[in-house]
Amino acid sequence: MKINSEKSKEIIISFAQDGNFRSTIPNIKIDGRDIAQVCHAKLLGVTISQDLTWNKHVDNIVKKAGKRLYMLYQLKRAGITQKDLVSVYVSVVRPVLEYACPVWHTNLPQYLSDNIEVIQKGH
Repeated sequence: MKINSEKSKEIIISFAQDGNFRSTIPNIKIDGRDIAQVCHAKLLGVTISQDLTWNKHVDNIVKKAGKRLYMLYQLKRAGITQKDLVSVYVSVVRPVLEYACPVWHTNLPQYLSDNIEVIQKGH
């Protein structure tokens, strides 16, 4: 397998309070190029943070779903039927909020769950 050094990222999972541990870990090199160290990375549509919290992922999906919800409001203003609006919501907005939820939703703090709930309720 050939690894593309330009697309590769390194994420160090740690629960350490001080960030000094990063300086003790040598950079990974592929084809003589340093791999970028990042605090969070998107893997198959799920944003993983170095401290394994889901704040960044929830922020991303709420923002993305909010944009799609705005489209739904525009359709409502255009006079689309309630049945069609529900169909659009179920096919366009809800999948963004529920994608890969077995991975991240089980350990979600209440405040992040509330952020998602606000979008689901359409407020």
